[in-house]
This record gives sequence, C-alpha cells and structure tokens, in this order.
Amino acid sequence: MIGRALDCRLILPDSAQLRKTTSRWQCYITEDAGRYFIGDGSFDAVPETGLKKSSVGGTLRNGASVTEPQELFPGDTISLGPWDFKVEEAENFCIDIDDALRVNQDGRRITISPKDPRAGAGYKQLHGLFLELNKLENIEECLTRALAFATERIAAAEVSAILLDRPASAPAARLAWRKNQGRVFDFRFSPDLLEKLSVKEPFLLSARAADPSSSRNLQGISSALLTPLSGGGLRLGVLYLDNRGGKPAFTEDDLYLASALSGVISLQLMAERQVFLGRLEDNLRQHFSSSVARQLAVDAKEGKPPGLEAAEKTAAILFADISGFAEFCRAHKPREVSGLLNLYYKLMSECIHKHGGYVDKFIGDAVRGVFESASAGETPAAGSSCALRAARAAREMIKAWRGRTASQSGGALPLRIGFDAGRVVIGNVGFAGRLEYAAIGDAVNIASRLRKLAMPGGIALSDAGRGLVEKEFRCEQLGVKGAKGFGDIRVWHIIG
Repeated sequence: MIGRALDCRLILPDSAQLRKTTSRWQCYITEDAGRYFIGDGSFDAVPETGLKKSSVGGTLRNGASVTEPQELFPGDTISLGPWDFKVEEAENFCIDIDDALRVNQDGRRITISPKDPRAGAGYKQLHGLFLELNKLENIEECLTRALAFATERIAAAEVSAILLDRPASAPAARLAWRKNQGRVFDFRFSPDLLEKLSVKEPFLLSARAADPSSSRNLQGISSALLTPLSGGGLRLGVLYLDNRGGKPAFTEDDLYLASALSGVISLQLMAERQVFLGRLEDNLRQHFSSSVARQLAVDAKEGKPPGLEAAEKTAAILFADISGFAEFCRAHKPREVSGLLNLYYKLMSECIHKHGGYVDKFIGDAVRGVFESASAGETPAAGSSCALRAARAAREMIKAWRGRTASQSGGALPLRIGFDAGRVVIGNVGFAGRLEYAAIGDAVNIASRLRKLAMPGGIALSDAGRGLVEKEFRCEQLGVKGAKGFGDIRVWHIIG
C-alpha cells in the first residue's frame, strides 16, 4: 500500500497542499505468481464508508489513468501526485543476522553506563543529522536517514537495523539498511536469539575465537553492536549494527555514537507512536463513546487487548431512516442510490458526532446512533444529558438533510427519527468467532419502533423520552400507537 496513511508500506509526505493530489491510501501493488499489479485507491474498504475508495488525484501508469488493476513491467513509470516512480528489476538479496547473534552471544561484552561522561560525546556528532531530519517530512524518511547515517559515520557498520518489540508477539524488523546498497526489505533474525542477548543497555559484542571456517559462514562478521530503544518508560526495541565482509571491528567510540543515535531513533519512534495513537483515538471516537475511545487508545499504547466487555449503561438511542427510500431505489440506478446513501451517511454521522454520540450501525437506509451518559470521572456540560444530546442531534439531522435531498434526488425524501433513553447493555456481544460491539435493551427496540411511527420529517419519542427533553423542546402528542413487542404506547413528536 502506498499513501499518506501510517499503515502504508510506503508512506508519502503529508501536508495541506499534498492532500489535494494524494490520498491516505493512494494506490496498492499486489503480487500474483511472480507478476506485479498496481491498482488505484485503497486495497481494502475504508472505515468511513465501509467501501473501497479511489484516490483523490488518480494514479497514472505510463501517463494513463489506472482505473482497473494493471500489470507492471520494468521501465514503467508510476505517477502519484507530484511524484514519478520508475519500475526496475530489484536486486535479490537478503540479510540474515542469526549467525552473528549466535557467534556473539557468548563473546566478549563491552557495556557503557548512562552516567559515563563519555556517553554524551556521541551527541556532538549528530548536529548535521538533526539539520537533515528537520527538512524531512515523515517518520519513515527520518528513520531511513538515521540508519544510513550509522553506516556512513561508523566505519565498521555494514548493516544497520531497527528491531521493534511487539506486545504479545515476536519482535520484527521495522527498517534495515546496508551500506552502498540501500534499504533491505528481506531482513531475517531469530527473536529467540535476540532475546537471549538481553539488550538492556548499549553493548558491543565480539567473538572469542576467529575461526576462519566460521568466519566464512558468518559472512566475515566478528562483532555486533546493539543499543536499546526506549521511550515513555517502555522498551521499544533494539538498534542493531554489525560488521561484515572484512570490515574492522567496532570500537568503544562507535558504541557511544550508536547509543546517541538510538536516542534520536527512539524520539522518532515515540513521535510516530503519538501521531498514530492520536489518529487512532480520533477515529475511535467516530465509532465509540469518548470514554471508550480513550480507554481503547490507552490499551493500544500499553499493548493490552481491547477491553470492550458488555456493561449496563444509561444511554439514549436514536434511529433514523429515509421516508420513501424503497420507491427511490426502484426509480433510480444503483450508482445514484449509492451516491445518495454516501451523502446521507456522512451528514447523519456528522450530526451525531457533533453532539457527543457515535454511530452504532448502518442498516440499509437506517442509522442507529448511541449517546451514552457521562462515565465516572467525566463532567458533562450543564443541560447535556444523553437524551438532550440525542434530541439536538435529531433536530440537526432533519435540518441538514432537508436542504440536500432536493438537489441530490430530484425531490423531497424526508427523514423519520425515533429515539428513547434508558438502561441498556453496551459492549461486545456474540462469540469468539464473531463479536460485534452493540447496544441491547428495551430503549433500543422502542427507538426502532418509534422511528416507524414518526411522521415524515418528524422526531417521535415515548412518554419517558418526552419527560427528559421537554425543558428544551416543545412536544405534541400523536396519540396511542401499537408498538410490536410493547403493546400500546403513547407517542409524542418534537415541534420546537
């Protein structure tokens, strides 16, 4: 995947200007039996719509737009926004450091203490690197430049790599670099061997014996230099350097420089982590309450599995649908129906999020929004009960939709909205193979029934709902109506 999003394999620079020509998920490249294909836009469905999304500026192969996946050949040019890339045959080489880890794990270990006055000497050599990093636009470029810097400034360093710890999983290579060859994509190592080395402080390893036959098997590696990467009280991983191909062994001065460089890399990784967690929490707020989104972000930061166990809460539930939608579908083409739904989902979601709710589900033309009461430790604004926030959102949804449908559909397609409030169970329901985050309870079912009883362009609520919002909204009785599963209920609708 290529794009501005942090989950892309190749991350493009991000700025207000570049967002006009490149997308978060600009294009993707796939491999099938040794053949490579390029496609425009996202490979998977995007969170906002649940559908695949084309790029904002398009993807060009040899100057022509890519509308369907196309096979790539050496010599092809790929154009993404302001950038052009040329397809070439890649050199097939990999790096496996297990032999180096084995020969050095019983070797001579030289460590340095953070209190050693020489430990800060390495930072004096980083001034030029800092100036370069300030000019780069994304974390990927900064990390790559840092690894290249290591092989440039440390004569013995033939290979440099960032090996990251992963919660509940084995460490993995984040980036690797080889002197005079560039980035290494096939970088292999044994997590068990790395764990045995116990990288808790910067240290230099060198083999005790220099057996010529072993040296050939080890690609001439006689020493390795490892420094821990850490930040925020957490161990992030290891900066790994080794010498090979007849290079001289590492020195203690190299260890000081590598230690300083690991501090720079740790800062970059922490910055990347904070950006990711910030975006994660923002995205989670689109689907969960603020308190749940915050807790999920904290769990992600600490490497814990998400805690979404079902719990009983007070919440207002809102259901909305489009009156006359079935008739609209019969009279219009699927693409026109899809265009209307995309606009509808966008407007409804914006109104719900604006008033502190989140979209629980899209079901055809039905939208279900949830507005939870403030959790412990949260102080809601005066007059901002979950029912009032739901009523405000409902009123804004009616207004936002009213002006947009005539131009989009050629006629009026009013909303019908129903809502109720009460105790519900919210959280993961289902079984291990199929879990779904949902709200369950009478308030959910009553809100669904009220939506069907609402007048076109109206907001229906029960006796209980009316009592919760009447201080701000004028309500008028529609009479006693039959609600499936609940018998007869008195229905009101908001008129102010």
